[in-house]
Amino acid sequence: MTDSRDEAELRNEVSGVLGRIAYFHTIVGPGPGICPTCRGPTAGSMCQRCQATDVALNGLTCDHTFFLAYADGHNPSGRSQSAQTMRQYKSESPPQRSVEDVHLLTNLVTTLHNGCMRDTEGGREWDVATFVPSRHSHAGGHPVAGIARNVARLLADDPARGGPYQITRVLLECGDRDDPRSADARRFAVPNKARSMIEGKRVLLVDDTWVSGTSMQSAAAALKTAGAETVTGLCVARWLSWDWPAHVPLLQRVTAAAFDPFSCIAYAVACPRGGS
Repeated sequence: MTDSRDEAELRNEVSGVLGRIAYFHTIVGPGPGICPTCRGPTAGSMCQRCQATDVALNGLTCDHTFFLAYADGHNPSGRSQSAQTMRQYKSESPPQRSVEDVHLLTNLVTTLHNGCMRDTEGGREWDVATFVPSRHSHAGGHPVAGIARNVARLLADDPARGGPYQITRVLLECGDRDDPRSADARRFAVPNKARSMIEGKRVLLVDDTWVSGTSMQSAAAALKTAGAETVTGLCVARWLSWDWPAHVPLLQRVTAAAFDPFSCIAYAVACPRGGS
């Protein structure tokens, strides 16, 4: 990401923003006990849920996945602020604070780790940006659309500010299969008019919350079925639940520490030097 001097300056600059979103929890990088796909706990090289999803979708899943923070659901002490924000921001009449906090989290972490994500992608750019659609209508459009627009802009894609390239925006549609818990590419569809924009392209797929991952991975499968070369998944929050015994040790670990957006979301140890 940056050298130590730059990081100290950045920490001072973002202290106000960090104070707003300090109730989120730091993502643990891939490594022993952590699934490289979903950043949840695992006893093996990949958790059973992600293995089953990969099999169900014939391997047509995201090539890389990135998460910006953990949210802790079903906290025994009452609904946590991270869970509250992620639920409220996409409600019919979302509190402005929740919407702002989700965007602050997105803007801060993607800005800090833009170079880290690119490094894992071999330095290659994304050609297309899209988001996981919902069957539920939202006044003013789907809330994750705003996240996707911000992510595309932050990843050096703002021609008005001298961005070096332009990421094409494509809208996915809901497919014929209406089963929100299943891993099935038919849950989503690439419109015929957008297929030429997808074929042979590198796609950045954005969503707000990963619980089981079947929605994002089903959308990735739909994109690859339509001809996408690669799909990179970027999700704002990885949902962990105190109700799931396997999640409890990881939750105890991440909730005991202060949220640190400088902790790398792509690598287990430290950000690659020279990124931005």
